[in-house]
Amino acid sequence: MLHGFIYIQNIGRFEKAHPMQDAGFGSCTLIFGENGWGKSTVADILRSLTTNNPSIILGRKTLAGGPDQKAVLSIDTQQTVFRDGAWTGIKPRIAIYDSFFINENVFSGDIVSADHLKNQYGLVLGEEGVGRLKRIVALDDENRELNSVLRIAESELNIIIKTIAPPAMRLGDFLALGNRDDIDSVIASKDAQAQRVRRSKELKAAAEPQLLPIPTETQKFRELLNLEIDQISESALAAVRVHIAEHECTAPKSDTSLEGWLEAGTGFVNSGKCPFCGQFFTAHMLVDAYKDFFSDAYKSLSVTIKKTRETFAKYQNGDFRKVIEGLLEQNDKNFTYWREAGKLEPPDLGDARGVILLMEEAAVLLDVLFQDKQAHLTEAIDGKEAEASLSTWEKGRNVVGHINRLLNVYASRIKTLKDSIDPSDLPRLETELKVIQATKRRHELDVIALISRIDAIKARKEAIAKEKAATRKELDDYGRSITGKLGTSINAYLLRLNAGFKIDYKEPDYRGKEPAASYQILINNVPVPPRSPSETLDKPSFRNTLSTGDKSTLALALFLAKINADPALKDTIVVLDDAFTSLDNFRRQFTANEIRKLCGLAAQTIVLSHDKNFLRLLWEKVDQSSIKSIALQTGAPGITTLAPFDIKTATQARHVTERGEIEEFLEGEPHSPNYIRTRLRTVCEDFYRKGDPSLFHEAASLEEITRILNKAPTEHPYRGALDDLREINEYSRVDNHAAVEGNPFEETTGDELKGFCRKVISLTRGM
Repeated sequence: MLHGFIYIQNIGRFEKAHPMQDAGFGSCTLIFGENGWGKSTVADILRSLTTNNPSIILGRKTLAGGPDQKAVLSIDTQQTVFRDGAWTGIKPRIAIYDSFFINENVFSGDIVSADHLKNQYGLVLGEEGVGRLKRIVALDDENRELNSVLRIAESELNIIIKTIAPPAMRLGDFLALGNRDDIDSVIASKDAQAQRVRRSKELKAAAEPQLLPIPTETQKFRELLNLEIDQISESALAAVRVHIAEHECTAPKSDTSLEGWLEAGTGFVNSGKCPFCGQFFTAHMLVDAYKDFFSDAYKSLSVTIKKTRETFAKYQNGDFRKVIEGLLEQNDKNFTYWREAGKLEPPDLGDARGVILLMEEAAVLLDVLFQDKQAHLTEAIDGKEAEASLSTWEKGRNVVGHINRLLNVYASRIKTLKDSIDPSDLPRLETELKVIQATKRRHELDVIALISRIDAIKARKEAIAKEKAATRKELDDYGRSITGKLGTSINAYLLRLNAGFKIDYKEPDYRGKEPAASYQILINNVPVPPRSPSETLDKPSFRNTLSTGDKSTLALALFLAKINADPALKDTIVVLDDAFTSLDNFRRQFTANEIRKLCGLAAQTIVLSHDKNFLRLLWEKVDQSSIKSIALQTGAPGITTLAPFDIKTATQARHVTERGEIEEFLEGEPHSPNYIRTRLRTVCEDFYRKGDPSLFHEAASLEEITRILNKAPTEHPYRGALDDLREINEYSRVDNHAAVEGNPFEETTGDELKGFCRKVISLTRGM
């Protein structure tokens, strides 16, 4: 229960507001306040409190007021405080009927908007239904936020897919890619295939490794060394060998052997004369032996041996080395190319250049043998030394043969590779490569984390959809039940209020983002939609079929139906601010009766009104033991007081007449100035006596009131009026006492009297 306001500062009309003693609230509290004097501010403070919405108060900071807003309320046995933009303390359940309620939930001016229907739907549903509605809205908000996050995450994933995967691959295909352990080697292999196809023209034209030249067969050398000339007669052979043996020891050292010298000389024997001395041969036996020895076969063998030695000379002169090194160097370049372009590892040739030294060594050894053979053509050269030399040559030949076999195998691989390359395979290979690369990317940690996040978002969205569907069904079932009962209740109130119309509540409208109330106004059973375009003036609508009083009646019926259907009414403070606005006398009586009922049902009922007679009507209907009457008054400049208010006295004709006559005088009514001057005193005396009866006795004169205030604590709300009251006392007492010589107020002008009238009216607001 709200026991009262302790202090209000810089909120709306209240620059500063203090309660007077005995200005506490009761279970039924009637608050009188003139228009523009703070009733709506009281309602907004209570609305801010119950909704815990500081913005309502922050938006109502007193214009030109001090920097701090503050409100202190006494609720139950505690204080609830608004300070530094926030509420602390108990926040009771409060239902408020005022212009804000009407403008938010029913209509504004002549218009029923979509927002009115949405807000009305929430009002009708109550806390239980609104809780479900808020949950649906929260789920929608979460789902929208998840959609945004999901779009970003899927966009990141699609960028990855677009970057790495083939164009035809979609998100589902990418997610379905299975991991594999050999992915890197598969990528390397497939990339090599694609690279080869991309370079197909180049690869097909690329050079292949060349074979090394094969040295002469060893057996050929062996046969030459062992060769003897069979056609030479034994007598000629013996004669020539004897002759050579006799002269060889005395022959000069030269590159030409004696046998060779003799063989060359036989070419000059064309007659019976010696080619050297010109003498005629006397003995033809030796010459004939020469001719027989140096036969055509001898000459042919000599040429062959000579050419063979020339071959060995090439090895010894480096010709073989140059050829082999050139081929090996070129092959090394080829190996490098095919390793890069064809991913073909070259053969291990070992120390291929070592064969050069081996063959050069064998050539030297064999040349020695063939030099000997050249000197003795008709003799066979054999033996261990010859076999060793021939073995060295054969070893070199075997090395060259081994290298060439390796090169042939490698060349075969190259040929196979060239034959396998088909340029038309490139699109397929590139697609396969991208799929494999996408497979690897699919299972990298950052992508796994991204996919997991997407999966989690989708799982949450699915859970939201299920929860929303279930909550929506609960809300629909609950809403149908509530709106059906509410429509019946509203129509019952409309009937009792003598309204010429009914309301037809229907199922909520779910077409928008938020559901909205749906109803029609029935006038003579003809449905009239609450909403219509503003320019449609020629058709029945809320605007032109209901009077101002009817519209207010509809709003009041909605509030009463809703509040009386609230199961928590006994725990609710009900506040009504000028609930009878635009109502005729019958409806005012009905409203008073309904408020009286609420006083027995709600935890507390608070009625604010500018109409003293309406408050008197309530005062007469409500149990006097539970009622408290308070007025929002002035009493001092810049101060609002919450003071006890005697409704019965305030509504007596004389009291109303005296202050009213002062107001009429200010408006130009021809009242007697002397009479009005005396009423200044009586109105002030009556106001302050009732404002704080604990401080002033019921017969206190204005003179006594000023003396008592002079001794009152400085924080008393009326202390600020002391100077004004002294002036009013001095000005008005001339008509109540004997004349005082030299009194400046003995004579007065009309303007001066009106100035004091305005001062009294200002000080006594809220009587």
